[in-house]
Amino acid sequence: MDTKALEKFCPWARVELIDAVRLRCVRYALDDAGRAAHPADADVVAGTVLAPSEKAQRAALFERIERLNEERGGKGYAAFCEQQAYSWFNRFAAIRFMELHGYLSNNVRMLSAGSGAFEPECLRMASELDLPGLELAEVLDLITAGDDEVLFRRILVAQMNELADCLPTVFGHVDDADALTLPDNLLAHGEHDVLFHLVADIPEETWGDVEALGWMYQFYNSELKDAFFKSKRKAAAEDLAPATQLFTPDWIVRYMVENSLGRLWMLNNPGSRLREDMAYFIEPDAQHEDFIRIEGPEDITFCDPACGSGHILVYAFSLLFKMYAERGYRERDVPRLILTKNLSGMEIDERAAQIASLVLAMCAREHDRRFFTRGVTADIQVLSNIEIDVDALDPASALRQRPQLIEALAHLSEIGSLLSPSPEDLGALKSELMRNLSGDLFVSHTQTNIERAANCCETLSRTFDVVVANPPYMGSGNFNPFMSKWSKENYSSEKSDLCYMFIERIKNQRKHLGYAGIAASNSWMFLSSSEQSRRKVLEECNIITLVQLAQGGFKGIAAQVFAFILANRCDAPRRGTYIRLCDFRSPALQAEKTICAINDPSCKWSYKTDSSVFFDLPGTPIAYWATSALHDAFQCNSPIGSWLITRQGMSTADNDRFLREWWEPSYCTIAFGIRCSSEAQECGLRWFPYQKGGDYRKWFGNNDLVVDWKNDGEAIKNNADPRTGRIRSHNYNGNYSFKEGITWSDVSSGNIHLRLSEYGSLFDGRGAKGFAKSHQENLYALALLNSNIALKFLEFLAPTLTYQVGDVAKIPDPHLNIERSSAIANANVNLAKADWNTQETSWDFKRNPLI
Repeated sequence: MDTKALEKFCPWARVELIDAVRLRCVRYALDDAGRAAHPADADVVAGTVLAPSEKAQRAALFERIERLNEERGGKGYAAFCEQQAYSWFNRFAAIRFMELHGYLSNNVRMLSAGSGAFEPECLRMASELDLPGLELAEVLDLITAGDDEVLFRRILVAQMNELADCLPTVFGHVDDADALTLPDNLLAHGEHDVLFHLVADIPEETWGDVEALGWMYQFYNSELKDAFFKSKRKAAAEDLAPATQLFTPDWIVRYMVENSLGRLWMLNNPGSRLREDMAYFIEPDAQHEDFIRIEGPEDITFCDPACGSGHILVYAFSLLFKMYAERGYRERDVPRLILTKNLSGMEIDERAAQIASLVLAMCAREHDRRFFTRGVTADIQVLSNIEIDVDALDPASALRQRPQLIEALAHLSEIGSLLSPSPEDLGALKSELMRNLSGDLFVSHTQTNIERAANCCETLSRTFDVVVANPPYMGSGNFNPFMSKWSKENYSSEKSDLCYMFIERIKNQRKHLGYAGIAASNSWMFLSSSEQSRRKVLEECNIITLVQLAQGGFKGIAAQVFAFILANRCDAPRRGTYIRLCDFRSPALQAEKTICAINDPSCKWSYKTDSSVFFDLPGTPIAYWATSALHDAFQCNSPIGSWLITRQGMSTADNDRFLREWWEPSYCTIAFGIRCSSEAQECGLRWFPYQKGGDYRKWFGNNDLVVDWKNDGEAIKNNADPRTGRIRSHNYNGNYSFKEGITWSDVSSGNIHLRLSEYGSLFDGRGAKGFAKSHQENLYALALLNSNIALKFLEFLAPTLTYQVGDVAKIPDPHLNIERSSAIANANVNLAKADWNTQETSWDFKRNPLI
C-alpha cells in the first residue's frame, strides 16, 4: 500500500494533538504552573469559576497527573499530554476507518460527507442519531442555536462511548474527565486542525485495509524514535516502545505465518485447499519433522509475544478463518472462536495494544455484522509495571523470598514477555493470594497487585502451538542499568541484543513439536556475540526455512533482517529451505524473488541445507550457502590465527585532542621508523605514525595520521573522566606497538582491504593489525587475506562488513607456496608504495612524477 500520506500526517498530528491537549490543560490550570497555583479542589482557576461538573473533571485529571509525576520522576504532565494525544489520535483514526467501511451503528459518517469532503454527515443527520447519552432535546436546541461546534463535540463523544462498550481497550468511556482534554475547534479547516487533515490529506483508498492502522502507529512514533537514537541516552521504560516498534512488511508476515501456522494445518490436513491461498508456503519434504496433531481449528493456539499493532495477528486471523470455513463453520460464529480460542498477543505499549485490539475487531466485524454487540474482545495482554509492597507481605511468605520476581514485575513494562516465570514463582503468587489478608486499604492494594501479578505470570507461563513475532531490536549499549543487569542474569548467552533474547524466549514459548517464526537482525546469524545463542537454537531446533533480506528490506530500519521458522530438532538430517535476497534491494522485488525461489527451488538464490552442518564452521554461523569445499577447507586446514596474531587497536577516547594529520605538527617532532617502546621513549619526540583504517586501499598506504605518544602515551593513558576518575582510553597493545604487520579497516562498505604496516606505527581500534613472526610471513598473510579465497570465507565470517580480528583469524590457511605468494605480495606492496608516494600527502613524497 502507498503510505506516503500516512508518513507525513501521523507525526504532524502527534505534535498538533499534544499542543491542543496542552491548551485545554492550561485553560483548566492542569499544567505544572497551574497545579502549583490552584489545588485539586479549587473552585476558581485562571479567573473562571468552575461549574460543579468541571470541578470534578479537573480534580480527577489533577490526581492522574500527580500519579504520573510520581512514576515519571516529575515528568507526569508531559506524559499525560502524550497519553491524551495518542488516545484521541487512536479514536479519530478508528472512527475514520469504521465510517468508510460502514461499521458504525447508525451508518452515518462522523467525520466526512459522502462526497469525501470534511463536512461531517452526522451534523446533517443529528436529530436522527441513536447514540447513548445524546439527548434529542439538547440536539434540537443546539441545531436551533446553530452551534455546530458544540453539537459535533456531543455527537463525537456519544459515538466514542457507544464504541467503548464493544471496544473498551481501544476507546474506553470518554468520561467527564477525558472530555475535558478533547481539543477545541474540531470543525475548523485550518493548517493546525487534525480532523480536517485526517479527512482531506489521506486518500480514502488508503483506508481500504486494516494495515493502514498499523502503519499509522509506526509513523506516529517516528519522531520519538529518531529523537531517542539521536540523544544516545540509555533507554528508559518510556523509550523502549517507540524506539523498537517496527511495522513488519506484509510479505514477511505472510512468509512467517504460512510456514508455521499454515504448515501445522497442512501437515494435519494434506488435502486442504488452503495451500492455494498461501503464496509463501514451502511444501514439507516427504521426510518432514514430527508435528502436533489437531482435530480441528479450535485446537490451535497462536501467540505473538511482541505484537505491536497486530499485523501478524491479523494475518493469522485470516488464515484461521479459512481453516474454519473449510470445516464448514457458520461465518458469523468464526470471529468469536478465533478471538477466544486461537489468538493471543502480548505488548508493553498500551498504544500499540489498542491498535492491535482495534484491527482484530475490524477483522471480526468484516465477517460478523453483529460482532460489536457480542461482548468479545481480542486477547491482548498489556504488560505494565506491577508494584508489590514487600513490607505488606508476611516475613515468612514464599513471595517475599523471591526478590528477583518482585523486581522483574516492577519493571514489566521494560522486559515484557521476556519474563519467564518459573512454577515456583507462580506457586508463590498463588499461595500469597490464598492467605487471609486484612481489609486494610493499604494491604488491599497490595492484594490487588498480587492478583494482577498472578494473572500476568499465568499468561506468561503459557505455551502455544505456534509463536510468531518480529521482536524489538536494540543493542545492549542502549540498555538502562536495570535492563543491563537483568539481561545478564536471565539471558546470559543472548544479552547483547533484545532480539537475541526474544529468539530464546520465543523458542521456549512453543509447545513440544510446535513452531516458532521470528524476524530478527542479521547480526544474530553471524556475529561472535550471538554464537552461544545460535548454538543453543541449533542444538534444540531445526531451521525449517529462512529468508535473508537485503539491506533496506524493512522500512524504518537500516540493518539487514532475516526471518526463519524453527521446529523441534530431529535425529535424522532434515534439510531446510534458505532464500538469499541480498542482491535484490527493492522490498517489492524481494517479495517477488521469494515466490520465485519457492516455485523454482533450482534458482540460484535458493539453497537446501541441514542446519546441523553449521556446527562444522568456526563460530557456528548460519552460512547456508557455504559449499562442501568451503566446509572441507575449515575441516582440513588450521586457521590463519594459529600463526598470525591479530589485535584490535587502541581507543584514545579523544581523537580531536590526540590525533593529527601528519602535516599539522612540525615534521621534526614526528618519530619515524621506531621499532620498540623503549626506543620511542628515548627519542623524546611527541608524534608517531598511527594506523586508523581509512579509504579502500590494498597493499600499502593510508599513512596520514600521527598520535601523541610522548613519554609512552602519558597523556592518553591519563585521559580520565573528570566526573568519575575512570580512565577513558584503553587497549594500548604495548607489546605490539611499532612492530611490522598487516593492517585493515575494521569497517568497510565493501570488501576487506589489507596493507603492509611497516615498523614504527601504533594502531587504532578502526585499524586492526595482524603480526607474523617474519617479514616473509607478513607478506604471505597479506597475499592470502587480499585474495578472493579470503573473501569467500569472509562472506559468512563477517557478512556485516565489520571485519573483526577474530573473524580474520578464523580464515583457514590453505598452505600456499610461501615463497611464491610472499614474492607476489612484495611486488604489489612496492607498486602500491610507489603510487602512494607520488602524492604530496605522503610523508615520503619526493617529487611529482609528471615533472
